Amino acid sequence: MISRFRVSLRWLLAALPLLVLGSTASANTLTQNVSWTIDRAGTTAKYRIVAYGDSIYAGYNGSTTSAAKYAAPTVDAEYLSALWNADIESVRRAKSGAVASDIYNNKIVAERSYMQAASTRVVTFEMCGNDGLQARSSFKSQTGTCNYAGLETAVNNCKTYVAAAMDYINANAYAGVKLKIISNLYYPGYNADNVQSSCTDAGTGAKVNVRDVLLPRIVRMNYWMCEFARLKGFQCADSFAQYMGADYDSNGDGQVDS
Repeated sequence: MISRFRVSLRWLLAALPLLVLGSTASANTLTQNVSWTIDRAGTTAKYRIVAYGDSIYAGYNGSTTSAAKYAAPTVDAEYLSALWNADIESVRRAKSGAVASDIYNNKIVAERSYMQAASTRVVTFEMCGNDGLQARSSFKSQTGTCNYAGLETAVNNCKTYVAAAMDYINANAYAGVKLKIISNLYYPGYNADNVQSSCTDAGTGAKVNVRDVLLPRIVRMNYWMCEFARLKGFQCADSFAQYMGADYDSNGDGQVDS
């Protein structure tokens, strides 16, 4: 059961974050602290999935006065309920607009009690999107000589807090947790960023393609998310592959995979 569950939920977390971060996400916040139980008829067992994160898990959909019910953690709970024939409690502790340090300190650490409950079987988190969005906005507004320091800081902060989050979850989550997952980043505005910068590169004296500057940084963030996951006992849900790649039929069954 666990093997099948891991494959299913890994795909779900990659494919089902329903909300795309916009360029204004850093200016808006929506704290979504909710518990939603899938009450399955004829069952007695009840398990919990705990999700920490930013806009994706908060359910931000462009307004700070409303949230999407069916953000990824709730959808995952629906699938788990059917897979395990059990009631599933989906707990979201998330804040749109939050950078990685905020999610780590004020959600994962400060609200650790939610993953310590004896009913917890899944702990998942996502972060770093707003670090990237804020660095992107700052870079795109630059004139004169391009300064890449802000972008590098975003990458390094992501690396630092992703590792810290995994270590903290490993040390504090309920011992009976069956699966721990991180969902990596996709690239909103990929086509829109295919433009020349307003600043010029110090080495070449020429403007640079914004997408060519940002994409390698996102790739590095995602590399460390999945590498730390491999080293620290997490699964890495590849949102980038799900969102940025074309649909395809990988097993020849006549159905596209997503």
